Amino acid sequence: MAEWLILLLLVPAVLVPVVLLVGFAGCDQLFGLQHVNPSVPAIVSANGKSGSVISLTWTYPDMVTEIEFERVKEGDQTGRRFKATANPHDDDNEGDGLTPETRYLYRVRAIESDGEPGEWSSPQIPGTTLPFVETFAWTDQERASAVPNPLQGICIIQRIDKARLFTGGGWVRLTLSASPMGSASIDAISISRPDLTSGKDPYDSDTVPTIVTSKVLVTAHSVRLPAIKYDLDPEQDLLIAIEFSAIAPSVIKRVDGALGASAYTKVATGPGPTGEAANRDRTGFSPIGAFMYLVEKIEVA
Repeated sequence: MAEWLILLLLVPAVLVPVVLLVGFAGCDQLFGLQHVNPSVPAIVSANGKSGSVISLTWTYPDMVTEIEFERVKEGDQTGRRFKATANPHDDDNEGDGLTPETRYLYRVRAIESDGEPGEWSSPQIPGTTLPFVETFAWTDQERASAVPNPLQGICIIQRIDKARLFTGGGWVRLTLSASPMGSASIDAISISRPDLTSGKDPYDSDTVPTIVTSKVLVTAHSVRLPAIKYDLDPEQDLLIAIEFSAIAPSVIKRVDGALGASAYTKVATGPGPTGEAANRDRTGFSPIGAFMYLVEKIEVA
């Protein structure tokens, strides 16, 4: 009987220190609980702010010098790491912009005062950039009044007044529309802002124009071009330069008497394209009135 009493006293004396030593890890395993390391930061939200920015917020109870994120585009095998100090942090791919309508996966870790990184948070948190939105489009009346216009071997500079632009963004996507009477063969399209310096022509660009596309054929149906990286400012007029092939004829849609629009034209001097789409300081263009050509819609993200 005495031996049983001694055994009953010894068992608790051994088990209690062991449980305290392992920090109740056995309970986590027994009940299927996920053990959370309080020294690892946690992402609270990853919300799309625009088509090129995701806003990140996180929580971390300890003092820390830096926070490091890792972003992986869904479907990719490797990611990109970047530092953040302010909470929240706008991830814009260090100024290059994220891709619109795209899902990214994030994790975070702390960089301690000694420069050593801590553990990564888990699981990865998803964030999705916003979709494209319309910033310019022909009105229903303009679409209904558009007439066929045959063109060949010329460059048209389309100037769109800022009053026709609804919003801005870091990505731009154009929709082109030819005429049911034929297709349009285009050598180049560029986009830029007017140079407002005194003495400049209304079709001159403030910087080297951004090429949207080269060598595109627009059929009787609308063609939506691939998106390009360009910061569209809705507080400034927009210039779109379109070079039509000198080899193949083009038939496009033209809107006469369009509000907030003006156009300028120049005939190619040789058998090839004018090259004016890529030029910043242009010469020899003639005004042709309040017309709109080809570019039926502009979207930004």
